[in-house]
Amino acid sequence: MTLPRVTVITTGGTIDSATTHRLQLAGYVELGLRLEPGELVASIAPELASIATVTELPFRRLRAHAITDADLADLATAIRGSFERDEADGAVVTHGTNTLEETAWFLHLVIEGDRPVVICGAMRPATALSADGPLNLVNAVRLAGSREARGLGALVLLDDTIHAARSATKADTMRVSAFHDGAAGPLGWVDGDGRIVLASVPARGTGLRGAFSGVDLADLPRVDIVASYQGADGALVEAAIAAGARGIVNAGTGAGYPTPGEEAALERAAAAGVQVVQATRVGGGRVPPVPKLAERGWLAAGDLNPWKARILLRLALALGVTDPAELQPLFDD
Repeated sequence: MTLPRVTVITTGGTIDSATTHRLQLAGYVELGLRLEPGELVASIAPELASIATVTELPFRRLRAHAITDADLADLATAIRGSFERDEADGAVVTHGTNTLEETAWFLHLVIEGDRPVVICGAMRPATALSADGPLNLVNAVRLAGSREARGLGALVLLDDTIHAARSATKADTMRVSAFHDGAAGPLGWVDGDGRIVLASVPARGTGLRGAFSGVDLADLPRVDIVASYQGADGALVEAAIAAGARGIVNAGTGAGYPTPGEEAALERAAAAGVQVVQATRVGGGRVPPVPKLAERGWLAAGDLNPWKARILLRLALALGVTDPAELQPLFDD
């Protein structure tokens, strides 16, 4: 039987972090200790060899919260290159969990074609007792090389669970089951016998898979996020405008409500040509496109969280889409 070919790109994070002792399950980030390059993949080489032909592509290792636009552009280029040279049937990216969902959504939007891209991480360091990273990586490779994952775009795999890039979000700072999908629920699981069990396929975000593959990722417009809280004025909105933001996502209260001070500042921003997206700081539910938003030319984020709404808006603006009537359907997808 011919095994699937899977490219693995390790970008750092908890999955290849090291500790000074096996019970150091917190505070290890500050140590700056890592496995040696290639050590993570080598530690599970026999298991990987039984399920796929794996090629590891070198990439700089980074903390998830330190990843920049340049890093994302280079990561997309590496994945595209592997596919364009027909070196792989799927790709796996190991990643720190703090911003893993943002990278997954970004890759879903910019990588075209039906070959799977699976992003995995870990909640326990590689040298800690009961580290979850090795099995997460094995399962991610299994998923990336599967026929079941083809055409689904970018996927997230942790704790045996398969998540869609659009809905996946980190919902716990410590648990190995940290990633949830809100009301959508997970797509499925990689079970203990190695079988991939899909309970559903994504109904949302599929039309946007690879839709921004032609965007120049080296020059994305600035879009900032401003969170609402009791008593918030418009100072942070004004700061975003002064910094050159072409878009502002408001993480509003409830179903999308900024404070009066923020609302006034956002109206000034919109009048100056800044695109406003109304999202929510709540962990679930939608911001509906109510008439008042449309009257202002603001966009409703729907059930996209603020950081994913930011990514979508940046890519859309970079593609030259500026009419709210054309932008809103992207968030409704």
